[in-house]
Amino acid sequence: MHFEKLILSFVPVILFYLIYFRYFTSGSGSSKYVSSFLTGMGYALFLLLVGGFIAQLLSVVNPFVRGFIMAGLIEKTGAVVILVFLLRRFPEFDITRSIITGMLFGLGFSCIENFFYALELDSSILYIRMVFAVPLHITTCGIAGHYLGISKLSHFRAGKLLCFFKAVFIPLMFHGVFDTMLMKGGSFAYVSAPVLILSVVYLELVLSRSQSIFSKKKLDMLSMNIEEWRLHDRQPRYDRWVKRYTGILKSSPAPLFNWNPGVTKFIFMVLMIVAAGSGMTVYRLIEESYKLPLMRQEAVAIFVLFPLCIALVLIISGAVNPAYFVKSLISLPVISDVEIMKNGLVDEFLATNDLSYKNCFLQTTEPLGVGRAIQLRFSLSGLESRIVTGRVMWENHHLRHEAFGSIIRFETTYAGFFRFIINYNILRLKKGAVFLFRLPGFDAIKGLFYKPLIISQQEEYFSQGDIVFREGETGDKFYLIKKGRVIFYKYKDNNTIITVNTAATGDFFGELAVLSDNKARNATAMCAEDTILAVASRDNLDILLVNNPEFNIDLIETLSNRVVLSEKVFFESMREIDDLKNDNAKLGHVAVMLVLVGLGFDSSRRGLDINIDAKKILRFVRHMDDLAAAQISSLFIQRQTILKEGRDPAEDRGFIDSVNTIFSAVPDSDEDDLD
Repeated sequence: MHFEKLILSFVPVILFYLIYFRYFTSGSGSSKYVSSFLTGMGYALFLLLVGGFIAQLLSVVNPFVRGFIMAGLIEKTGAVVILVFLLRRFPEFDITRSIITGMLFGLGFSCIENFFYALELDSSILYIRMVFAVPLHITTCGIAGHYLGISKLSHFRAGKLLCFFKAVFIPLMFHGVFDTMLMKGGSFAYVSAPVLILSVVYLELVLSRSQSIFSKKKLDMLSMNIEEWRLHDRQPRYDRWVKRYTGILKSSPAPLFNWNPGVTKFIFMVLMIVAAGSGMTVYRLIEESYKLPLMRQEAVAIFVLFPLCIALVLIISGAVNPAYFVKSLISLPVISDVEIMKNGLVDEFLATNDLSYKNCFLQTTEPLGVGRAIQLRFSLSGLESRIVTGRVMWENHHLRHEAFGSIIRFETTYAGFFRFIINYNILRLKKGAVFLFRLPGFDAIKGLFYKPLIISQQEEYFSQGDIVFREGETGDKFYLIKKGRVIFYKYKDNNTIITVNTAATGDFFGELAVLSDNKARNATAMCAEDTILAVASRDNLDILLVNNPEFNIDLIETLSNRVVLSEKVFFESMREIDDLKNDNAKLGHVAVMLVLVGLGFDSSRRGLDINIDAKKILRFVRHMDDLAAAQISSLFIQRQTILKEGRDPAEDRGFIDSVNTIFSAVPDSDEDDLD
């Protein structure tokens, strides 16, 4: 009988070794894996030697205390401490190896534990432990290895301590519930099966996730830590969410599960299901021969639930898709404004959708300079931080398959910055909930999610001297300059070139052909230096016009500046007066439409809530100077504020007075009025 018990004790060990065989034999480090397995055996022997002494010292009857403290906490804390020392022996360290090290440590522990269970099988609980504890040790030690690996790659002490806590706490929860239910006995033994399945699912998730996490060697090459890698990893998934939500991205995200078991695994899974169906018959045959000391509930757990668990483990094992963690979407990328300060003044305006207490990802359009120290200030919907100092740790502005921007590590913050980050995240969740569930105030916050750089559909690279488009060509796209400079010119009758405008980093162009009925380009665009352009379509422009009032204001100011520039060219080139006048008229009409949109024009009602003559708006745009541009911008902001407060601008006396004040100064007639 002892021989049969010994054979039975090693069946679960061999079974789960074969299930995870593909992980144990992948990559290098086999000698260290063997060392981990042997160390697990040694740790089990140590606990068996001192376990009796601890049990006498802590004579506790309560199953909860025995399961969580005596069995779970002591065992898992010791395992985590030993794994810390084992992981130090990996010079080329990565998270997957850390998990496999933990799994083999748990497998070695199970070998010795089951061997001694077989020698002492005088209790029904030991039978359940012998079959269910093996996968539990493998999964919980693997989960501990995952968090210890993250801790090893972390740069910050708080991050290391948090990961160490998770490495103990999460396995303890699985192990503690498992042991507590077994000690209660009877029907509580059924709980062991779902606990096992949950631990397997958790292990599969961290195993699949680990395959996309950079190794320590690669992080060192990039001068990153794991916290900065997370910023790098999240940016493409933020961008995909915005593009998919706005209809730009048509393809579906990668699925979480991608089950492709193969013939062998499928046959074995079917055999386990058949074994579960005939489990109680097998139990009755064995019970007649060996008189197993099992209650009915415990017999069901061993002979029915355990084979079903094996079948489920075979389904789950390898079913989690690693591509999901690379090509999935992340919701709620609320975009915060960032000011780069220099000598106490704002030097540059940027944006970020990923901000934490230790770092942030800036959506830069040109290099800041790796290693450069910069001062930043963040603001979002009335929430504003004080100035913090950071250093540029990584940036990319050339490789299209990488996140486009800069990673900043904060070096000097202030006492209330942590509170600002908490408030920022609370605001982020509140705005995200309003956005996702279309709650009141939805229209007023859409600009937090839609920015020109994010909405742009693709990127194109142009060398110095390349032509983006030529005068007269049909245009269905507009462009945002992420890096570089573009000049616009026209040909005169004598084939001489006249420069009509220039655009630099952060400017957009080409929108006039997209907005107007006549799709022809009115000038040739040539790159004055190596340039990266974000390219977008009419649909993308419509999204920005509808959802981002700030973009409307910028577009009005841009078009107004072009009106002024076009008039200068008009007087310099009398031979082209008719063409330039037509161009000026187009710009004027487009600018009028944008002003109408900003003042609340509703196409369904074909009118404004405010009584203003469209021709007066046109005359206002034609004679707009810097002061007038500032006044109309302030008016749009005032209207957006009223909408956010849930009031009707048409009924707001202050808003109506502001409108009348601005347009009362516009003459009733103009000799150059357009039809």
